[in-house]
Amino acid sequence: MIDLNFKDFLEMISAVLISIGGASVLIVGVSKLFGDFFSKRLLDNYNNKHSSELESLKSKYQTQLETTKNELDRAKSQFLRYSEKQFELYNDLWKVLLHTKHQADLLWDNASPESIPSFSEQIRLTKDAIDENMILIEEDHYNKLTELVSKFDHFEFGKIKLIDLRMKSRAQIENEPISEEQVKHVIGTNRNTKNDYDSLVLDIGKSFRNQIKG
Repeated sequence: MIDLNFKDFLEMISAVLISIGGASVLIVGVSKLFGDFFSKRLLDNYNNKHSSELESLKSKYQTQLETTKNELDRAKSQFLRYSEKQFELYNDLWKVLLHTKHQADLLWDNASPESIPSFSEQIRLTKDAIDENMILIEEDHYNKLTELVSKFDHFEFGKIKLIDLRMKSRAQIENEPISEEQVKHVIGTNRNTKNDYDSLVLDIGKSFRNQIKG
């Protein structure tokens, strides 16, 4: 089969027209006609090809966009649930801390043997609340909370020691004399510990507030 390109086709048509006495104007007209026809076909093919490619790309990116949107929606939903749980936890935990501080303040005002067990129990409850909810507590907050519990432990120990010293002093045990300096030293240590936990509670309160506000 003979394969003619556009140029060969035009030359063939021109030769035919010349051979039959056609005018040059007719040749130009026919050439333009066929030129427009093939140009239009080429342009249509080009447009059709790229339209198909654009539709394919559009469909591909639309699918990716929907997938990304769904993933973002899930992440947002999980974050909101986490934030809500953390908000509730921080509020509850703050109440526990305030109650523990209140118990410590009462022990500071009146160091009696009867008040030690309830304070010890409150410290235990605070520890449990922190450990049980560790997964929802920010690391920096968790470190501060454990430090606070340690301060309460030291305060409890100091108060027990002070109570013990005072009881021995009242009993006037000859073999184990109690000096006023010993008592003052323990009181001073307890005061420093109280100042530490007071400051730490305020610091934790500010951190909690910032965390809740986001």
